[in-house]
Amino acid sequence: MNNPTLSRSATRPAGLIDVVVVTAPNCHFCADAKAILAELAQQYRLRTREVDLADPEGTALVRRLRVPFPPIVMIDGTFFGHGRISRRKLEATLARRAHRTADS
Repeated sequence: MNNPTLSRSATRPAGLIDVVVVTAPNCHFCADAKAILAELAQQYRLRTREVDLADPEGTALVRRLRVPFPPIVMIDGTFFGHGRISRRKLEATLARRAHRTADS
């Protein structure tokens, strides 16, 4: 069985939440998303990785998800949102993920 989520979580330290942010230059929504994630990283164990929209990985995500504009935020390999990211929604999602990993 080839499940990329399982193999990724097997190498991730317990309680750590993987976040990928696909960004573009001069994107104010991207800057806002990164600022929100930086603040929330003080409360949650986040491993955040930024991918440029022009990189092959960023381009592939845009095509696959059919997202019209950045940023794209992925949490533990799952699409969270794009564009103007809601801090409230992001915080609620991270709290649920953190609670799930704490129970594991």
